[in-house]
Amino acid sequence: MYYIINLTQDWSKQNKYLSNTLLQKIDENIKKWKKTIIYINRRWEFNCLFCKDCQHLYKCLNCDISISVHNNPKKLVCHICWFTKDIDLRCEKCSSTNLDFAWVWTEQIENSLKKIFPNISIFRLDTDSIKNKTDKNNALNKLYNSQIIIWTKMITTWFDFQDVDLIAVILLEQELVIPKYNIEEITYNNIKQLIWRWRNIDDKEIIIQTFLNNNETIKSICEDNYKDFFKKTIEERKLFWYPPFNDFAILEYRDPSEEKSLNFCKILKNKLDIINSKNDFEIILNSKWFRKNNQFHHKIILKWANLRDFLENIRYEIIRNPKLSLSFE
Repeated sequence: MYYIINLTQDWSKQNKYLSNTLLQKIDENIKKWKKTIIYINRRWEFNCLFCKDCQHLYKCLNCDISISVHNNPKKLVCHICWFTKDIDLRCEKCSSTNLDFAWVWTEQIENSLKKIFPNISIFRLDTDSIKNKTDKNNALNKLYNSQIIIWTKMITTWFDFQDVDLIAVILLEQELVIPKYNIEEITYNNIKQLIWRWRNIDDKEIIIQTFLNNNETIKSICEDNYKDFFKKTIEERKLFWYPPFNDFAILEYRDPSEEKSLNFCKILKNKLDIINSKNDFEIILNSKWFRKNNQFHHKIILKWANLRDFLENIRYEIIRNPKLSLSFE
Protein backbone atom coordinates (compact mmCIF):
# COMPACT_ATOMS: atom_id res chain seq x y z
CA MET A 1 0.00 0.00 0.00
CA TYR A 2 1.31 3.43 -1.00
CA TYR A 3 1.02 6.60 1.08
CA ILE A 4 2.03 9.96 -0.38
CA ILE A 5 2.75 12.33 2.51
CA ASN A 6 2.59 16.05 1.76
CA LEU A 7 5.29 17.53 4.00
CA THR A 8 3.79 20.99 3.72
CA GLN A 9 0.84 19.69 5.76
CA ASP A 10 2.15 16.72 7.74
CA TRP A 11 5.44 17.23 9.55
CA SER A 12 6.64 16.61 13.08
CA LYS A 13 8.09 19.12 15.53
CA GLN A 14 11.25 17.00 15.81
CA ASN A 15 12.15 17.25 12.12
CA LYS A 16 10.20 18.74 9.22
CA TYR A 17 11.37 15.86 6.98
CA LEU A 18 9.79 13.27 9.30
CA SER A 19 6.01 13.35 9.08
CA ASN A 20 3.77 12.45 12.00
CA THR A 21 2.29 9.71 9.83
CA LEU A 22 5.71 8.17 9.24
CA LEU A 23 6.66 8.32 12.93
CA GLN A 24 3.38 6.67 13.87
CA LYS A 25 3.92 3.90 11.30
CA ILE A 26 7.49 3.33 12.53
CA ASP A 27 6.22 3.04 16.10
CA GLU A 28 3.61 0.48 15.01
CA ASN A 29 6.26 -1.45 13.13
CA ILE A 30 8.56 -1.50 16.17
CA LYS A 31 5.80 -3.00 18.31
CA LYS A 32 5.38 -5.78 15.70
CA TRP A 33 9.15 -6.44 15.76
CA LYS A 34 9.36 -5.64 12.06
CA LYS A 35 12.04 -3.68 10.25
CA THR A 36 11.66 -0.20 8.76
CA ILE A 37 13.72 0.88 5.77
CA ILE A 38 14.39 4.63 5.56
CA TYR A 39 15.59 5.42 2.04
CA ILE A 40 17.47 8.63 1.40
CA ASN A 41 19.19 9.01 -1.92
CA ARG A 42 22.48 10.60 -0.89
CA ARG A 43 24.43 10.70 2.34
CA TRP A 44 25.40 14.36 1.83
CA GLU A 45 23.09 17.32 1.87
CA PHE A 46 21.19 18.66 -1.10
CA ASN A 47 19.03 21.70 -1.61
CA CYS A 48 16.30 23.07 -3.83
CA LEU A 49 13.81 25.92 -3.95
CA PHE A 50 10.08 25.28 -4.21
CA CYS A 51 6.72 26.93 -3.63
CA LYS A 52 4.63 25.51 -0.80
CA ASP A 53 1.38 26.80 -2.34
CA CYS A 54 1.53 25.60 -5.95
CA GLN A 55 4.36 23.03 -5.43
CA HIS A 56 6.41 24.56 -8.22
CA LEU A 57 10.01 23.30 -8.21
CA TYR A 58 12.49 25.78 -9.64
CA LYS A 59 14.26 24.56 -12.78
CA CYS A 60 16.93 25.77 -15.15
CA LEU A 61 15.57 27.65 -18.18
CA ASN A 62 18.10 25.96 -20.47
CA CYS A 63 18.24 22.37 -19.23
CA ASP A 64 14.85 21.49 -17.73
CA ILE A 65 16.52 20.21 -14.56
CA SER A 66 16.22 21.45 -11.00
CA ILE A 67 18.32 24.43 -10.04
CA SER A 68 20.28 24.54 -6.76
CA VAL A 69 20.51 27.17 -4.06
CA HIS A 70 23.97 28.64 -3.45
CA ASN A 71 24.70 30.75 -0.40
CA ASN A 72 27.84 32.61 -1.45
CA PRO A 73 26.65 34.58 -3.27
CA LYS A 74 22.93 33.93 -2.69
CA LYS A 75 21.89 32.66 -6.11
CA LEU A 76 20.11 29.86 -7.92
CA VAL A 77 22.64 27.95 -10.03
CA CYS A 78 22.29 25.20 -12.63
CA HIS A 79 25.04 22.59 -12.28
CA ILE A 80 24.86 21.66 -15.97
CA CYS A 81 25.07 24.92 -17.94
CA TRP A 82 25.73 27.20 -14.91
CA PHE A 83 22.79 29.43 -15.67
CA THR A 84 22.27 31.69 -12.63
CA LYS A 85 19.45 33.85 -11.37
CA ASP A 86 18.55 35.75 -8.23
CA ILE A 87 16.37 34.03 -5.67
CA ASP A 88 12.81 35.28 -6.10
CA LEU A 89 10.78 36.81 -3.32
CA ARG A 90 7.63 35.57 -5.04
CA CYS A 91 6.96 32.31 -6.84
CA GLU A 92 7.58 32.67 -10.57
CA LYS A 93 4.49 30.53 -11.26
CA CYS A 94 1.77 31.64 -8.83
CA SER A 95 3.30 34.80 -7.27
CA SER A 96 3.01 33.37 -3.76
CA THR A 97 5.54 34.51 -1.16
CA ASN A 98 5.43 31.06 0.46
CA LEU A 99 8.78 29.86 -0.92
CA ASP A 100 10.95 27.42 0.98
CA PHE A 101 14.27 25.58 0.77
CA ALA A 102 14.72 21.86 1.32
CA TRP A 103 17.93 20.70 3.00
CA VAL A 104 18.37 17.14 4.26
CA TRP A 105 21.09 14.50 4.71
CA THR A 106 21.43 11.02 6.24
CA GLU A 107 23.08 12.00 9.54
CA GLN A 108 20.42 14.61 10.16
CA ILE A 109 17.69 11.96 9.84
CA GLU A 110 19.64 9.45 11.92
CA ASN A 111 20.15 11.91 14.80
CA SER A 112 16.47 12.86 14.83
CA LEU A 113 15.30 9.23 14.87
CA LYS A 114 17.68 8.37 17.72
CA LYS A 115 16.15 11.15 19.81
CA ILE A 116 12.60 10.05 18.98
CA PHE A 117 13.27 6.33 19.48
CA PRO A 118 16.16 6.29 22.00
CA ASN A 119 15.83 2.61 22.93
CA ILE A 120 15.58 1.25 19.38
CA SER A 121 18.51 -0.07 17.35
CA ILE A 122 19.12 2.22 14.36
CA PHE A 123 21.77 1.57 11.73
CA ARG A 124 22.85 3.96 8.98
CA LEU A 125 24.25 2.21 5.93
CA ASP A 126 26.12 4.37 3.42
CA THR A 127 29.59 4.73 1.91
CA ASP A 128 30.92 6.05 5.22
CA SER A 129 30.12 2.76 6.95
CA ILE A 130 30.92 0.36 4.07
CA LYS A 131 34.39 0.70 2.57
CA ASN A 132 35.49 -2.93 2.10
CA LYS A 133 34.38 -6.56 2.38
CA THR A 134 35.05 -6.68 6.15
CA ASP A 135 32.82 -3.65 6.70
CA LYS A 136 30.12 -5.32 4.61
CA ASN A 137 30.24 -8.51 6.69
CA ASN A 138 30.09 -6.50 9.92
CA ALA A 139 27.19 -4.48 8.54
CA LEU A 140 25.20 -7.65 7.88
CA ASN A 141 25.15 -8.45 11.61
CA LYS A 142 24.08 -4.90 12.46
CA LEU A 143 21.37 -4.99 9.82
CA TYR A 144 19.80 -8.16 11.11
CA ASN A 145 19.76 -6.75 14.65
CA SER A 146 18.43 -3.30 13.76
CA GLN A 147 14.78 -2.31 13.56
CA ILE A 148 15.32 0.98 11.71
CA ILE A 149 17.77 1.00 8.81
CA ILE A 150 18.75 4.20 7.00
CA TRP A 151 20.03 3.35 3.55
CA THR A 152 21.27 5.20 0.50
CA LYS A 153 21.34 3.72 -3.01
CA MET A 154 23.37 0.78 -1.68
CA ILE A 155 20.03 -0.71 -0.84
CA THR A 156 19.35 -1.46 -4.50
CA THR A 157 22.60 -3.32 -5.05
CA TRP A 158 23.85 -5.15 -1.96
CA PHE A 159 21.72 -6.46 0.87
CA ASP A 160 18.54 -8.46 0.95
CA PHE A 161 16.55 -9.71 3.96
CA GLN A 162 12.97 -10.21 5.11
CA ASP A 163 10.90 -8.89 8.04
CA VAL A 164 10.53 -5.52 6.31
CA ASP A 165 6.98 -4.18 6.66
CA LEU A 166 7.61 -0.47 6.09
CA ILE A 167 9.63 1.32 3.40
CA ALA A 168 9.84 5.11 3.62
CA VAL A 169 11.36 7.54 1.12
CA ILE A 170 12.32 10.59 3.16
CA LEU A 171 12.21 13.18 0.37
CA LEU A 172 11.71 11.97 -3.16
CA GLU A 173 12.59 15.30 -4.75
CA GLN A 174 16.07 14.79 -3.36
CA GLU A 175 16.61 12.55 -6.38
CA LEU A 176 14.78 14.81 -8.81
CA VAL A 177 17.15 17.75 -8.20
CA ILE A 178 20.29 15.89 -9.30
CA PRO A 179 21.63 17.74 -12.37
CA LYS A 180 21.12 15.09 -15.07
CA TYR A 181 18.80 15.30 -18.04
CA ASN A 182 17.52 11.74 -17.39
CA ILE A 183 17.13 12.06 -13.63
CA GLU A 184 13.36 11.45 -13.67
CA GLU A 185 13.92 8.11 -15.38
CA ILE A 186 16.71 7.22 -12.91
CA THR A 187 14.48 8.18 -9.97
CA TYR A 188 11.60 6.09 -11.29
CA ASN A 189 13.86 3.06 -11.69
CA ASN A 190 15.55 3.50 -8.29
CA ILE A 191 12.27 3.60 -6.37
CA LYS A 192 10.76 0.70 -8.34
CA GLN A 193 13.89 -1.36 -7.76
CA LEU A 194 13.80 -0.52 -4.07
CA ILE A 195 10.20 -1.72 -3.77
CA TRP A 196 10.80 -4.76 -5.98
CA ARG A 197 13.28 -6.20 -3.49
CA TRP A 198 10.43 -6.85 -1.05
CA ARG A 199 7.77 -7.66 -3.63
CA ASN A 200 6.93 -10.96 -1.89
CA ILE A 201 5.77 -9.20 1.29
CA ASP A 202 2.07 -8.70 0.59
CA ASP A 203 1.19 -6.38 3.48
CA LYS A 204 4.18 -4.03 3.26
CA GLU A 205 3.52 -0.31 3.39
CA ILE A 206 5.37 2.28 1.30
CA ILE A 207 5.49 5.90 2.42
CA ILE A 208 6.73 8.54 0.00
CA GLN A 209 7.27 11.91 1.62
CA THR A 210 7.48 15.00 -0.52
CA PHE A 211 6.81 18.71 -0.68
CA LEU A 212 5.67 18.11 -4.29
CA ASN A 213 2.84 15.61 -4.02
CA ASN A 214 1.37 16.73 -7.37
CA ASN A 215 4.62 16.08 -9.25
CA GLU A 216 3.93 13.93 -12.32
CA THR A 217 6.92 11.63 -11.74
CA ILE A 218 5.90 10.97 -8.14
CA LYS A 219 2.33 10.22 -9.22
CA SER A 220 3.56 7.83 -11.91
CA ILE A 221 5.67 5.91 -9.39
CA CYS A 222 2.80 5.48 -6.94
CA GLU A 223 0.26 4.62 -9.63
CA ASP A 224 2.72 2.27 -11.35
CA ASN A 225 1.88 4.15 -14.54
CA TYR A 226 4.95 3.61 -16.69
CA LYS A 227 3.11 4.23 -19.97
CA ASP A 228 2.20 7.84 -19.17
CA PHE A 229 5.59 8.39 -17.54
CA PHE A 230 7.37 7.22 -20.69
CA LYS A 231 5.19 9.40 -22.92
CA LYS A 232 5.88 12.51 -20.85
CA THR A 233 9.62 11.80 -20.61
CA ILE A 234 10.11 11.15 -24.32
CA GLU A 235 8.29 14.38 -25.22
CA GLU A 236 10.60 16.36 -22.91
CA ARG A 237 13.67 14.67 -24.39
CA LYS A 238 12.57 15.73 -27.85
CA LEU A 239 11.83 19.31 -26.76
CA PHE A 240 15.25 19.83 -25.14
CA TRP A 241 17.29 17.90 -27.77
CA TYR A 242 18.30 15.10 -25.42
CA PRO A 243 18.93 11.45 -26.38
CA PRO A 244 17.60 9.49 -28.19
CA PHE A 245 16.77 12.44 -30.48
CA ASN A 246 20.24 13.99 -30.30
CA ASP A 247 23.64 13.23 -28.84
CA PHE A 248 24.65 14.82 -25.54
CA ALA A 249 28.37 15.11 -24.82
CA ILE A 250 30.58 16.79 -22.23
CA LEU A 251 34.16 17.92 -22.80
CA GLU A 252 35.83 18.42 -19.44
CA TYR A 253 39.25 19.97 -18.82
CA ARG A 254 41.10 20.00 -15.50
CA ASP A 255 44.17 21.88 -14.33
CA PRO A 256 45.66 23.00 -10.98
CA SER A 257 45.25 26.56 -12.24
CA GLU A 258 41.72 27.91 -12.48
CA GLU A 259 42.82 30.47 -15.09
CA LYS A 260 44.54 27.87 -17.30
CA SER A 261 41.55 25.56 -17.08
CA LEU A 262 39.12 28.25 -18.17
CA ASN A 263 41.40 29.65 -20.90
CA PHE A 264 41.90 26.23 -22.43
CA CYS A 265 38.13 25.71 -22.63
CA LYS A 266 37.63 29.17 -24.14
CA ILE A 267 40.18 28.42 -26.87
CA LEU A 268 38.63 25.01 -27.50
CA LYS A 269 35.15 26.48 -27.71
CA ASN A 270 36.33 29.09 -30.23
CA LYS A 271 37.70 26.29 -32.36
CA LEU A 272 34.43 24.39 -32.09
CA ASP A 273 32.47 27.54 -33.00
CA ILE A 274 34.56 27.95 -36.16
CA ILE A 275 33.89 24.34 -37.14
CA ASN A 276 30.22 24.91 -36.28
CA SER A 277 29.95 27.88 -38.65
CA LYS A 278 26.40 26.97 -39.69
CA ASN A 279 25.28 26.70 -36.05
CA ASP A 280 24.19 23.11 -36.48
CA PHE A 281 25.26 22.21 -32.95
CA GLU A 282 24.52 23.72 -29.56
CA ILE A 283 27.81 24.46 -27.76
CA ILE A 284 27.74 25.76 -24.18
CA LEU A 285 30.83 26.81 -22.24
CA ASN A 286 30.56 26.30 -18.51
CA SER A 287 32.49 29.29 -17.19
CA LYS A 288 31.93 28.20 -13.58
CA TRP A 289 34.41 25.69 -12.18
CA PHE A 290 34.24 22.91 -9.65
CA ARG A 291 37.27 21.69 -7.74
CA LYS A 292 38.28 18.08 -7.17
CA ASN A 293 41.62 16.76 -5.89
CA ASN A 294 43.09 20.26 -6.19
CA GLN A 295 42.17 20.41 -9.87
CA PHE A 296 39.87 23.05 -11.38
CA HIS A 297 37.35 21.54 -13.79
CA HIS A 298 35.60 23.38 -16.61
CA LYS A 299 33.12 21.91 -19.05
CA ILE A 300 31.89 22.38 -22.58
CA ILE A 301 28.46 20.87 -23.26
CA LEU A 302 27.39 19.85 -26.75
CA LYS A 303 23.94 18.82 -27.99
CA TRP A 304 22.83 17.77 -31.46
CA ALA A 305 22.77 14.81 -33.83
CA ASN A 306 25.97 13.11 -35.08
CA LEU A 307 28.22 14.67 -32.44
CA ARG A 308 30.71 11.84 -32.88
CA ASP A 309 31.36 12.88 -36.46
CA PHE A 310 31.57 16.52 -35.45
CA LEU A 311 34.09 15.77 -32.68
CA GLU A 312 36.39 13.97 -35.14
CA ASN A 313 37.71 17.47 -35.88
CA ILE A 314 39.27 17.67 -32.41
CA ARG A 315 40.05 13.98 -31.99
CA TYR A 316 43.78 14.60 -31.57
CA GLU A 317 43.27 17.16 -28.80
CA ILE A 318 41.21 14.60 -26.89
CA ILE A 319 43.65 11.74 -27.43
CA ARG A 320 46.86 13.67 -26.81
CA ASN A 321 45.77 15.78 -23.85
CA PRO A 322 45.40 13.73 -20.65
CA LYS A 323 43.71 16.67 -18.93
CA LEU A 324 40.84 16.68 -21.44
CA SER A 325 38.10 14.05 -21.25
CA LEU A 326 35.06 13.35 -23.39
CA SER A 327 31.92 11.60 -22.18
CA PHE A 328 28.59 10.88 -23.83
CA GLU A 329 25.48 10.84 -21.67
